[in-house]
Amino acid sequence: MKAVAALKISPLFRALDRRSLRALGDAAEWRDYRGGEYLFRRGQPGDALFLVVHGRVRVIRAADRGAPAAVVEAGLGQTVGEVALVTGEPRVADALALRDSRVLRISQSAFEAVVQRHPAAMLALVRQLLERQRHDAVTHPRDRRRSARTYALVPAHDGIDIRGIGSAFSRTLAGFDSLMRLDPSRVDQALGEGAAATDFEAGGNARVAGWLNRLEDAYRYLVYQATGELDAWTRRCVRQADRIVVIAHRDRDPAGSRVLAWLREAELRAPVELLLLDRDDDEAPARSADWQSVLAVERQHRIDASLPAAALGRAVRLISGQALCVVLGGGGARGFAHVGLLRALEDRGLAVDAVGGTSMGAFVGGLVACGHDSDTVLDTLRDTFVTHNYLNDYSFSRVSLISGQKFRRQLLSIFGERRIEELPMPFFCESTNLTRGLPVVHNHGHLADWVGTSMAVPGIAPPTVYQGDLLVDGGLMRSIPFETMHAMGLGPVLVSDVSRNADLRVEQARGELPELLSSVDGAPRHLNIFKILFQSATLTSERETRELDRQADLVLHMPVGESGMFDWEDIDGIVYRAYHHADEQLDRWAGGGTSG
Repeated sequence: MKAVAALKISPLFRALDRRSLRALGDAAEWRDYRGGEYLFRRGQPGDALFLVVHGRVRVIRAADRGAPAAVVEAGLGQTVGEVALVTGEPRVADALALRDSRVLRISQSAFEAVVQRHPAAMLALVRQLLERQRHDAVTHPRDRRRSARTYALVPAHDGIDIRGIGSAFSRTLAGFDSLMRLDPSRVDQALGEGAAATDFEAGGNARVAGWLNRLEDAYRYLVYQATGELDAWTRRCVRQADRIVVIAHRDRDPAGSRVLAWLREAELRAPVELLLLDRDDDEAPARSADWQSVLAVERQHRIDASLPAAALGRAVRLISGQALCVVLGGGGARGFAHVGLLRALEDRGLAVDAVGGTSMGAFVGGLVACGHDSDTVLDTLRDTFVTHNYLNDYSFSRVSLISGQKFRRQLLSIFGERRIEELPMPFFCESTNLTRGLPVVHNHGHLADWVGTSMAVPGIAPPTVYQGDLLVDGGLMRSIPFETMHAMGLGPVLVSDVSRNADLRVEQARGELPELLSSVDGAPRHLNIFKILFQSATLTSERETRELDRQADLVLHMPVGESGMFDWEDIDGIVYRAYHHADEQLDRWAGGGTSG
């Protein structure tokens, strides 16, 4: 591509006349950066701006007074380095090539010459900077995942069916948009024998890089399939990647992987995801921790090595930010409504890819994360709360009305020794640290322990003691843990809210003066200590509800206002009403309607 053609793709320069474009193009300088290389560093003179023609550049501004570091990514036609050019001050950010990138460097003197002839160029630049400030300066993890265009699939050792995994990975990703999968044979077929083995410094590199850049313009996604050897092609795959996916058998020793050692030493800045293949005879759960201790990864995904095509779908959706994430709130028997949502999703063929919850939502979410369908979840809830009542071991001790032992034994019989980090999908639940007044996110450890803790309503069930602190029901601080799922950035978030319309109003016969509830004439039968305690642990303010409606992709405020928090016998009615509500709301959501 010629410099003038490159300038025309930029909103900053496309309005210039031909003469100015030619003059600026003649003054601009082409520069190539390999993935992981810096265009400029903090503190350097702001003597130029850079127009991204191919590749991707990340600009990282240091954290300020406890705020997170600001991250902005620039792709085709976007510029970086403008702030220092305008202010004349040293640079306050680093600019890093996320993959092999080609840019036009436009010096300060060249830009000022254009501005003198076309003041509108400076106006366009100022507008661009203001637009960036108006939007979030910190790129949300979900946006960063979804903006990824290039993926490198890298086998960590021999014995991995990289062709089969690459094919299955690409088929799922191609369901979202156009895609090209690249391996050495495809490159050699297009450019001639040995083209894939061309090094970055070699004379033929520009030809290979140019061809790859043209493919990036033609396709939404490129999947680079590495060889597993430390050859020129594998190195190029990793440098070109917006996200690197390392594939390994879970029972292999990571210390023996030369590829892994090189990835560590290369200090590449693209996020790394770990795809661990489980075998039927895999009895070494600690191996997954070994891999993560050797390689810094953003997330790990476990799939069945015998069924890679079926198991890879969820992993690909999580990696690409296309996962369906579900958050389930707390609310006692009202939480049965979550089953209605699960059933409505199943009817549409929509698989839950990540789940989180609080209190009853933690219980239902834990069952979903174990791989159970809505029928099994419903059967388990019926057995636990209706057929048998595992909450009736009353103790009236100094700390709670029940001992909680029966319910914890039931949780152990359901979940066994499963650990959260070993589940087939991302899962978390939340509790409240009563000692410190903080919400606690549980995303590792024994599932039964933390689900039980998340359901421990203060005063009704005993707290969990952990590292000297008292942990109780998560709903005490956040009955709907949306923020935790949102921050994970894995995909659209659906929320099932069952906390509304609590009947806690009392008619006063003696006027409006304050009086103790115990002294009110004819104290209402619908109120008791259980309901008051439970409502205290699942309270959602109107402000929180409005904020939830604004941020979540879909919030289902389930029709559970007529159901009490201990109406266990109404399980089928609650599920039925919730299913039809979810069915309607999912139709509206799919059609672009609003949440409700």
